[in-house]
Order: sequence, then C-alpha cells, then structure tokens
Amino acid sequence: MRKTGWCAVVDVKYIMFFLGSASHIILWLFYKSLRKRKVYLVSFLIASLLALYAILHTDSPELKSTEKDYWLFLPILFLANFGLLRTLFLIIFGNEPLMTGYRQSSWEQGEYRRLHFGDAFFTILALVVPWLIIISLSYLKILN
Repeated sequence: MRKTGWCAVVDVKYIMFFLGSASHIILWLFYKSLRKRKVYLVSFLIASLLALYAILHTDSPELKSTEKDYWLFLPILFLANFGLLRTLFLIIFGNEPLMTGYRQSSWEQGEYRRLHFGDAFFTILALVVPWLIIISLSYLKILN
C-alpha cells in the first residue's frame, strides 16, 4: 500500500526525532522558567505524555523493529537530569546555576555573581546527558 499526503514525504521517525529534539532544546533555552515549581510540574506532565506516546507508538506498522527511536524521551530525561543537577548545584554551591555561553559573564544574564566551573559543568551536562543516554541505549539496542 502506497502512502499519500504528507506521510509520503516525511517519515514518522523523523517527526519523532524533530519533536523530541526541539522540545529538549526549548526546555534547555528557557531553563530559568523551570525554577518555578508549577512550570516544572506542567513541563514534566507534558514530557511524560510525549514519552507515553513514544511507548505506545512503537507497535505501529509505520516503524520497523530496527527503526524504533525513542527521541520523545529527550524532554523527560532533560527534566529529570535538570532537577537532579539543580538540586546538587544548590547543595554544593548554595546559589542557582546559570547556563553559560562562551566568554559570557553573569552580568549579561542579570545575575550579579561570578561564573565558575560549576556553571559550565551544569550547562554541558544538562544539554548533553539526555542525548548520550538515548544514543547509547539505541546503540546497545536496548530500546529497539
């Protein structure tokens, strides 16, 4: 049976990849709003629904057994990682973490403290760890 419409152009696995990646990057860019408990919980609920959709969608005929990608887990992995890293940062350093850019100062972000290695580690780990988890599990074929 031949696909017609937008499904003929865009495959489902690419839509899942784009949706998971875009939501992960959006959460990463707007991390300051996640400091509010209500925003964090609503984001976690939406990310949980995306992950649930990914779990339920794996049996669809559009995805072959070798093409099952769990990119929709990126937002929930980011939120879990963010919550853990933020709590550890608050315990160790006693202030809120800042996402840093290359050669950026905290004064540019409206925070009046010096940036340190903890901020750099927080930035890199918050962005990279969810990707590494998904890629390594896909490579090990645990999720497929």
